[in-house]
Amino acid sequence: MAVGAFRKATCPQCGTPFRQERRQGRPFTYCSPECKASASRRNKGSERRGSSPYDDDLQAVGEDIDQLANDLLAAIHNGAGPHELLWHGAGLYRTLQDFTALNIGRGRARGQTWDQLGAPLGLSGERLRKRWPMSMVTRRLENYRANRAARQTGQPPVSPAVPSQRRPPAGEADKDSDTATAAPFAAQTPPQQLAGALSVLQRRTGKPLRQTAAETGISPSHLSRLLAGTRRPSWPVATNLVAACDGNLHEVRPLWENAHRPTGPLSAPTRPTATPAEDPGQARAQLRDALRGLYLAADRPDLWRVRAATADTLTIGQIACALTNPHLLGWSVTSRFVFALGGRPADLRALWHTATRPTPMTPPTTHHHFMAEAFG
Repeated sequence: MAVGAFRKATCPQCGTPFRQERRQGRPFTYCSPECKASASRRNKGSERRGSSPYDDDLQAVGEDIDQLANDLLAAIHNGAGPHELLWHGAGLYRTLQDFTALNIGRGRARGQTWDQLGAPLGLSGERLRKRWPMSMVTRRLENYRANRAARQTGQPPVSPAVPSQRRPPAGEADKDSDTATAAPFAAQTPPQQLAGALSVLQRRTGKPLRQTAAETGISPSHLSRLLAGTRRPSWPVATNLVAACDGNLHEVRPLWENAHRPTGPLSAPTRPTATPAEDPGQARAQLRDALRGLYLAADRPDLWRVRAATADTLTIGQIACALTNPHLLGWSVTSRFVFALGGRPADLRALWHTATRPTPMTPPTTHHHFMAEAFG
């Protein structure tokens, strides 16, 4: 065999150094067939237990994608120029690449083939393996974990090739960017929005927590946890609580349904969430209730404060229309209103499209009335 046909490697199963043969195709990863079989059994056991070394990163990457997408939408609403928008897009693209690497490594650890992992990406297994070798997957995830830890501690990125993903470098903004910066209400998760709405209703009654808890049929400590957002109410409890606070159940229901959407290992709701209406009339009512729910979760601010949160891009009339007849507004206005209240425009876009469709005309039933003289 030619000189240099082997290279040093370390077995990921037993940690023993071994000579890895340089050859075409995928190199040997383990030092022996026994180690390879042992690793396979371990990975299958992890799959049965629902654990994996990649599972801890999955939620973190998802949260980063959500934050970066929210930052991009804020930049669009604030009139950012092409340079800043491309900067935000590049950060989102890098995180999506981290997400891809994470799931490839996670899938391989669970015993999935390259062909299975390449199908959703429109790639053959061989092309996916060449584009995403496990060495690259491992290196990218190590960089992601190091940079995420650095961001959490306020330190500069570990890798110089990965700039901060929160804002563009100072002094490099586009000259044509709108310098007016919107000050939207704090973005909240759906459970936080539900808790905020319930807290507003309870606080405006002026009743002590013990009295509200007694009228709701729950303990004061449980009510306190519901209003703090550490627990989510079942639908019967939410109904009783809204009734005890003289609230509008139609405004709270969209918040409750959104908070109980399955997003992870959380408790399932006691009542299934409603599907978006297909009838334009019903969709208009659902859209109005959803927007009023967000307005309630924001503590029902005055309309001038909402206008300021949109950087004065919406008029008082448009904001009032959003709370009464949102189907008369364009999506750009509705999206800005939702974002200003701390909501997620993407959650309501399909509902808005249905609500703005023309209502199908029902042909009137023709009744022929004849006068008595017609019969002689």
